[in-house]
Amino acid sequence: MAMRLLVLVVLAAAVAFQAVAQEPSFRDTLRRLDGFPEPTRKVGFVQPLPITDTIPYMFYGAFPHGVILVEQSIQLASYDRESARAALGRLDETLASIAKRGVEMIVVGGSVLSLAYDRPTLLARLKTASDSLRLPITTDMEATVGAMQKAGVRKAAVAHRLAGIDTEGLRAYLKDAGIELLGVVGPGLPPGAAAKDDTAYFTALGLAAARNHPEADAILVLGGSSVFHPAVAAIERGSGKPVFNNGIGFLYAVDAWLKGSAPKRNP
Repeated sequence: MAMRLLVLVVLAAAVAFQAVAQEPSFRDTLRRLDGFPEPTRKVGFVQPLPITDTIPYMFYGAFPHGVILVEQSIQLASYDRESARAALGRLDETLASIAKRGVEMIVVGGSVLSLAYDRPTLLARLKTASDSLRLPITTDMEATVGAMQKAGVRKAAVAHRLAGIDTEGLRAYLKDAGIELLGVVGPGLPPGAAAKDDTAYFTALGLAAARNHPEADAILVLGGSSVFHPAVAAIERGSGKPVFNNGIGFLYAVDAWLKGSAPKRNP
């Protein structure tokens, strides 16, 4: 019995030693940053929700080196118009706070925030803030609409998972941009559909929107902080239609700005 215990103790010590030997040291961790470039550009993003995960993940996938994302939440409580207007009451102070970090441009995220007021009112407010801070300021919704206009989209079907979104406000926003909203699928899954994760959920919504509105030039999928690009790709493959999304619209706006401008401030 004593011999068995001794063997077990020796084996446990060997396993523990091996684990310690394989564990990276602080210097090993530090070496992972060797050669990693200092950021030369800064982009600001107004995050609508208190918690964010996929947006920075997508951002650093698209811009892995030299560009840093400066985020601040505007604390959107819900997806209805009243909550959006309450959040926008904090917009000016949020923009000013981000601007102090030395960003070169700011994108306001969240399609719900873009629908709080009519499109001309929103654009006028953004212009006033832009003039005041001397920075270009846009929204991910406006960037997405701009991409749709550039692609010649005139009719669109929408898929989303935003409970409480103002559908008529969305219709008016798109109409002002010259795009007809044919119909909306969501926030619930269509009958008979099932989804094990976000990608499958948005794929089902997008494909249903395409089936319901075959005359649509494109599918607009709202919910940028939840959508990964595989869902967009799957909807495009399954429907044969171009798919637009605000999360990707945000990246599109940043990419266009970076390619069209030189650094104006030190990081």
